[in-house]
Amino acid sequence: MMSRTLFTATLFLALSTLGMADETLTRGNNLAVDASSDGRLAMDLAGDLWIVPQSGGEAQRIAQDVGPVQRPRWSPDASRIVYSSLANGKLAIWLYDLVADETSRISQGPYFDLDPSWHPGGKRIVYSSDRRHTGFDLWEVDVPTGLHWRLSNRPGDETDASWSANGKDLVYVYRENEQWSLVLRRHGQPEEILLTGTDRLAAPSWRPDGSLIMFWRESDTGTSLDMVILSQPRLIRPYTNGEAFVTAPVSWLDKHRMYYSAGGVIRQRLFNSWSSRTVPFLAKIESQPDTIVERVRRTLPRVGEPVGKLVIHAARLYDGLGSGYLTDRDIVIEGGRIASVEEHADRPGMIVIDMGDLSVLPGYVDAQARLLEGTDETAGPLILATGVTTLVAEHEQAEHLNTIWSGKEMPGPRLLPETDWPVADVYGLSDSTPPQLESLIEELSLRRNRPAAGSKKKSRKS
Repeated sequence: MMSRTLFTATLFLALSTLGMADETLTRGNNLAVDASSDGRLAMDLAGDLWIVPQSGGEAQRIAQDVGPVQRPRWSPDASRIVYSSLANGKLAIWLYDLVADETSRISQGPYFDLDPSWHPGGKRIVYSSDRRHTGFDLWEVDVPTGLHWRLSNRPGDETDASWSANGKDLVYVYRENEQWSLVLRRHGQPEEILLTGTDRLAAPSWRPDGSLIMFWRESDTGTSLDMVILSQPRLIRPYTNGEAFVTAPVSWLDKHRMYYSAGGVIRQRLFNSWSSRTVPFLAKIESQPDTIVERVRRTLPRVGEPVGKLVIHAARLYDGLGSGYLTDRDIVIEGGRIASVEEHADRPGMIVIDMGDLSVLPGYVDAQARLLEGTDETAGPLILATGVTTLVAEHEQAEHLNTIWSGKEMPGPRLLPETDWPVADVYGLSDSTPPQLESLIEELSLRRNRPAAGSKKKSRKS
């Protein structure tokens, strides 16, 4: 949705945390959790891998500094944890050995490898990869030998694979265009489509006794945890909804107890229970010796609507006009608009917000994106967090959301009427196009039409 095309002078603050003060976390964003056979819980939090006691308590951080950790999964014998992590701009599969206290990378190359899951035999890992450039396919790796082989080859995407407890059956999610399917592959039998439709499906997981498969479904009415009961005929039933679920696989300790994350915390639930309980944790993040500034969210003062001039002091400013940063600049704001950008100076009587050692960038006007009808007002801060400050919308809610997101009640992007911003117009130049952009486009056009080096232009005979 967020195809970014035009800049605006509205500020987007790029928060680069060069260090942080001591902090104890009790919740996290997009938290994934997995239970080992002995009851310990592995989770991804603040980019690192953590282990939490079964009953909760102080979390132990391991496998640090390998890149942001995603979706950890215990080996059947609870001696290793597999996960995906960002390395050199691509997701790779990594393995942490608790006995040896060693971290190793088990998938190589410039690919996106994600969603690892163990075979119950403890020697193979199934994952998804785009290494054949045909979308995401299912792959498997033999851990002792490092041998990789492909399990699927379809034009769409195969993801979220999970082996049954007996190691004979595989379930995964298949997506082609806007069609989502839950696919069951039984040993020696043709593939079976358990469920198909336009609802987004994700993260299937087997109940240990093989009686059903739990999965996440995202529909127009929200996100729910559903199940396929593997009877004859197959029965698809909702299990629970109403929680702020993270679309990671449910983790089963046994056929009665399962763990998942919702609302930024770890939840435990009995299969036949109507409610879940929180598994509390304390994750201590210690300060780094090279700390320069504390998190801006903790140091910025809360101010009401300013009267007169408001000044934002930026260590670095990129205005989109030059090739590099402008340093030590004051952004002077009057009446809610940027009046000028000036050299830093003492400004008695003005409200000054010092951004410390951070960078300030222009926000994005996304004239191609369309805000969908039914978007909740709480999405405003999330959209701003991506750097998008202006979107296009034309539905009954647009006027209401514009009022809410004006800054009086809740931060959010500005909404432009779709009638004034047809998609086709985005690709053309307008009268307000900056001269720098016009020059660049002209230069690119000349280069495109210039004969290639070594080629000879044919003479035209009269």
